[in-house]
Amino acid sequence: MTASTTAADLTTAQVTITLDQWDRPVVLLPDDVAARLAVSSRTDVRNYGYGHFESRIFGVDTYETRAIRTIFAAILSAHPDDRGLAQYERFGTGYFYGWTVGVSGWDSAVRTWRDYDATKHLHVDGLHLEHDGRSHFGS
Repeated sequence: MTASTTAADLTTAQVTITLDQWDRPVVLLPDDVAARLAVSSRTDVRNYGYGHFESRIFGVDTYETRAIRTIFAAILSAHPDDRGLAQYERFGTGYFYGWTVGVSGWDSAVRTWRDYDATKHLHVDGLHLEHDGRSHFGS
């Protein structure tokens, strides 16, 4: 395992929710957490075409699933009306397709990416929790 894929468990205090230029929620994570989740979101990906893809499934007690639950709790705290997470609160399953990125990959002053290509290693693809408590990344 490389240094970029190791990270301590995420806490809600480490998650910042901000808005992009169009007032959509953006999740900012510590860079080490974002780097690990970005690697996971691009490992063993199934491409269904038309821009739809999914990573492999992560078990209930994996780092990825615990991190996604923590992120969802933070988003719901800041944006309880988020469309995909409303079902998470009610049914324990849901998704977030907004931007999830390491803090050094986001320019909060202009509310957009900071050097998009140079910080791709900090971009996490869509977050999903399954009905059975497992998770995956994708579109």
